[in-house]
Amino acid sequence: MRVQSLNAPTHEEITNLMTNESFDMVVVGCGAGGLSAALGFLEESAERGVSPSVAIVERSTEADRGGATRWSWVNVMVDPDGTVDPAIMERVLDSDPAYDREYFSLLRKLGHESVDWMKANGVSVSHAAPPFAMESNYGAVEGGGLSLIEAFAARIEGHTGSRFLYQTEAVRLTQDDQGRVSGVVVRDADGLTRTLAAKKVVLASGGFEGNYEMLTQYVGPRANEIRPVAPGLKYNRGDGLRMVTEIGGSTAGQFDMLHVELVDPRSTKPDPGVFGAPYGLMVNADAERFIDEGSRTFEGLNEKLAWTVWRDHDNLAYFVYDAETEALPGFEFLNQTDVPPFEGDTIEELAAAMNIDAAKFSATIHEFNKAVQEGEFDPSRPDGKCTNGLAIEKSNWARPIQQPPFKAVPGSAAITFCFGGVRTDTRARVVTGNGTPIPNLYAAGVLTGVWYQEYPGALSVLRSVTFGRIAGREAANDLFI
Repeated sequence: MRVQSLNAPTHEEITNLMTNESFDMVVVGCGAGGLSAALGFLEESAERGVSPSVAIVERSTEADRGGATRWSWVNVMVDPDGTVDPAIMERVLDSDPAYDREYFSLLRKLGHESVDWMKANGVSVSHAAPPFAMESNYGAVEGGGLSLIEAFAARIEGHTGSRFLYQTEAVRLTQDDQGRVSGVVVRDADGLTRTLAAKKVVLASGGFEGNYEMLTQYVGPRANEIRPVAPGLKYNRGDGLRMVTEIGGSTAGQFDMLHVELVDPRSTKPDPGVFGAPYGLMVNADAERFIDEGSRTFEGLNEKLAWTVWRDHDNLAYFVYDAETEALPGFEFLNQTDVPPFEGDTIEELAAAMNIDAAKFSATIHEFNKAVQEGEFDPSRPDGKCTNGLAIEKSNWARPIQQPPFKAVPGSAAITFCFGGVRTDTRARVVTGNGTPIPNLYAAGVLTGVWYQEYPGALSVLRSVTFGRIAGREAANDLFI
């Protein structure tokens, strides 16, 4: 009779040995940061004559791949001459001493190179002047974030040894006895786990935008009212943040603040943005103005406006405008909703359509119209055309609401990304609270926390691409030195 050895592997262990795989690099996340890391790693390795193996782990299906980037209309804060606007950068950095100046100095230095790299990998970036005042000159990715995702993914798929693992959830990081990260435990669509051994791991799985438990923990009560701005955000469950902190990685960024956007809550389309506030009025459900609509340009105001609507006004306000406003060239860009506005031939009729107090609304409009000062209206620049005598003045672009039909679009806050996340250094390495890099572990994109007080716009994808590429190149340089 044959006696089984006490050390013989069990059926489960045999199955694990058969299903576990090994890669030179595992990337968690298929947005701008993750794809840039994978592509940067493959390119840098190829320059050294190496054809490495790379796995890109993605929670979504292939049809939904790309996270928030897939659904974004992507701007990058780079002028046609390749300059990242230093004035905007300095204003933001001066707003809070916690900002990592070394990180943003490198981003400013490499911004032009990152855009050139995007172009070299099939992404078109144009620099058309917008019809409305903006705080900086931006380049726009033609075709939006989807074109970037598809272009980068196609380049990666063209490399032998690269694999996309869809409907695969990252569960935890593995480490050797000395603390080096050695792989990622993942859960497949069948619910079973396996280990992807890896010499290098890059986490780029987004923030916790789709995890209301974490949003409530960090942002506070009523965080569940802040809907995701795009479908891809539902996959951002905070996995990367959880996995990093489990092994002693540190955090950065302002966890009780989000980059939010004002959207039409009636709409189900991705990113139904309501951006026209500087050229009309904002009122709350009590028919009262509550913000200086002309204090900043539309992209500069929108985050503060949306946050205020959520925090102070039960997450509902209205963008009010008239026929003269709607006739502005390019107005449709400011009104991205696919649901028709509330409308009335009189202010009272509009109030009835909005279901707000007609007398109060009429008084608010009348008071505003009376306070509008003379001056030249110019939507292409801060024009100084203001009000005088109101409790909350309007600093620019003040015109009477007087040309019927009168219209209004409701607005509520929607989350675009979190401010808080994983701490990294300028080499995209994940670090501990002492600033010590955790061996073999890198991170990029929204997962990494860098923002405090305010997000200036047009830097999220640019920083994701820049530091994703850095992560890939650093990993290849360390592995194939």
